[in-house]
Amino acid sequence: MAIPTDTCYGLAANAVDERAVAKVFRVKSRPLSKPVSIFVDSIERIRELFVVDELSERSLRLLPGRVTLILRLREGISFPEGVMARDRKVGVRLSPHPLPGLVVRAFGKPITATSANRSGAPPLYDAHEVARELPAIDLIVDAGSLPRRPVSTVIDLTCTPPRVLREGAVPLHRIARVLGLEVQH
Repeated sequence: MAIPTDTCYGLAANAVDERAVAKVFRVKSRPLSKPVSIFVDSIERIRELFVVDELSERSLRLLPGRVTLILRLREGISFPEGVMARDRKVGVRLSPHPLPGLVVRAFGKPITATSANRSGAPPLYDAHEVARELPAIDLIVDAGSLPRRPVSTVIDLTCTPPRVLREGAVPLHRIARVLGLEVQH
């Protein structure tokens, strides 16, 4: 299903179901070697699923926000290929837009958090564009045209110092201030 998010339209599927995740990759024509992130509904859920050290805890002050945090899963927790990297890293988002959190709460599980577009193409901000470009989507929550906003900033917190893998909506100086250290790019 495609839903409006804080950045663009996104593809939302059951992030713990291998078939659902595989369909997201088919729809996007994206290789499984490029994992997609997940949406969760709370900071508490992040603490339940991921190893949260002192630095990661400080990064949670950026949430909800237009950031994707790369964190390592706790032992005993796993996600399908395409969400979880081989080294047990997963990108996680807590969106300031209400819909992803509502879907996660209603569903009771994390959902995929990837832009509704073909892999390598620009994000889509209009429901009609999504329908035209991705006809295999089962459902589109039509919020019309969304404001054109930058994609999320992606921060890998599993390395020292943390690395910004993609600059986006949240500027580097804000990330450095919240984390209390210099961030690699």
